[in-house]
Amino acid sequence: MTVLDIPSQTKTRWTAAKYLQWSRPDDGNLYEVLNGQLIMAAAPILRHQKILFRIAKELDNFVGAKKLGEIYIAPVDVVLDDDVVEPDIMFVAKERKSIMKAERIVGAPDLVIEVLSLSTSARDLRYKWDLYARSGVREYGVVNPEAETVEVLTLVNNVYQRHALGEKDGAVTSKVLEGLCVTMKDMFAEEATKRLT
Repeated sequence: MTVLDIPSQTKTRWTAAKYLQWSRPDDGNLYEVLNGQLIMAAAPILRHQKILFRIAKELDNFVGAKKLGEIYIAPVDVVLDDDVVEPDIMFVAKERKSIMKAERIVGAPDLVIEVLSLSTSARDLRYKWDLYARSGVREYGVVNPEAETVEVLTLVNNVYQRHALGEKDGAVTSKVLEGLCVTMKDMFAEEATKRLT
């Protein structure tokens, strides 16, 4: 994770408005504005992407079958007041589709999932945790590929409380997506055997 100050001659505070006017480079990196700073993170490693894809596929199948709303995966700008974040996975309920604009989401998704990595875990577990709670994200999923765990946090009186913790051969459920159950085995399974053999 790199904190950027562009242009370098000034120490001005970054805002969502300034970020949205900025010509972001097409370099494969993810950019966010957090607490007035422009943050750059390198593209995630392949295992991170594989886990993200598996979760998103599971959620998309569930949400699509029940016509509950929309699932999005990064990179998608999510504007929360003066912060701009790029959550790994987002769910927006159909009743709240007004927050989905042509190029970005403006307002709190109903569910956000972050897959931790070395470069992002500190901000995912500190600043973003608080930001999502303050902004009204109803459920926050934290996926830890190293520990192979998933913690599902539900917003209660503006504070996150643990709803579920999935470990090893267990599974996790969601309050926001009632009836959803995702197993850890399916999420973290290594590709030891190739499908095309």
